[in-house]
Amino acid sequence: MEMPEEYVKANAMPRRDVLDIIEEFSSELSQIQDKCIDIGSGPGDITKDLLLPLLPHDVEVCTSYFTGADISQAMVNYARKNNSNERLSYIVLDIEGKMPNEQIGQYDYAMSFYCLHWPYDLSRAFENIFKLLRPNEKALVMFLGSHCLFEANVRLSQNPRYEFYLQDAHRYVSYFQRKMCKNMRASLRKMLEDIGFEILHCSKREKSSQYNNQQSLKNQILPVNPFLTRMPDDIKGEFMDNLISEILSQDTVSTPFESKNNELILKYYLLIAHVKKPQSAT
Repeated sequence: MEMPEEYVKANAMPRRDVLDIIEEFSSELSQIQDKCIDIGSGPGDITKDLLLPLLPHDVEVCTSYFTGADISQAMVNYARKNNSNERLSYIVLDIEGKMPNEQIGQYDYAMSFYCLHWPYDLSRAFENIFKLLRPNEKALVMFLGSHCLFEANVRLSQNPRYEFYLQDAHRYVSYFQRKMCKNMRASLRKMLEDIGFEILHCSKREKSSQYNNQQSLKNQILPVNPFLTRMPDDIKGEFMDNLISEILSQDTVSTPFESKNNELILKYYLLIAHVKKPQSAT
C-alpha cells in the first residue's frame, strides 16, 4: 500500500464500485456543502475525479472543499503532487488512532470507499468518524466485508518460506471476515448504533470482478498487498505467484470454460452504510 503509481494503474474495480455508489446516492451527494472528508483517499484520483465534482458548482470555494485523508505518507505525497487543487487538500490521518483536536467536529460530511476493511479495530474507526462529524451531519462508507485475498494471505502465513514476513496476517483481514460473522450486515448495524449513529441505510452486497488472465489479477492485488515491502526482492515474485495460486484454490473464484481467454471471476462482498450523527450528539 506504498505504491501509489501502481495503485492508480490497477484500481479499475474500486472505481467501478465507487461509481455504482455515487449513482445510487447521487441525489443525496449532490446536496453536499461545506467541509467534507474522504477517509482513505489513497493517491487521490478517485477523490479528485469522482467525488469532488459532486459539490455544487455555485458553492464558494472557501467554504466548500474535500480533505483527502490517508494513513500512508507515500499516498498523501503522491496525491498532493498529482491530484490537488484549490478545493482539495490532503492530510495524513490514522482513522484508527487518536484524532487530532483540530479535526474533531470539523466536517459536514464524511466518505470512505475501500478503506475500512483495513482497520483492525473497526469500532474505533467508526467512533473516530463520529468524532470528525458535526452534529446532524452524515457519513457514507463502503468497504470489503470479505474477499478471498485476505484468506490467501493467512494461508501463506503458515508457509515457513513466508511466515516471518506475514506474522501479523490476521491483522490485515477485514473485521467481519476475521470475526467469522454469520450476518455481517446485522453486526455492522449494531456496531454503528452502539456508537450512536442513526442508520439511514445498511446493506451487504455480493459483487464480482473479472480478469482476463492471472497476470491482470496479479497487477491489481500487488499494490494493495501490505507484506511485499517487508520482503527481499528475490522472493517477491515467487510470493505473488503462490498468492495467486492460493486465491484460485478458493471456491469464491470461477473460471468460465466457455471463455477462449480463460478469464477469471472473483466473488466478494461489500458493506455499505449511510449514517447520521444525531443533532443531540456532542
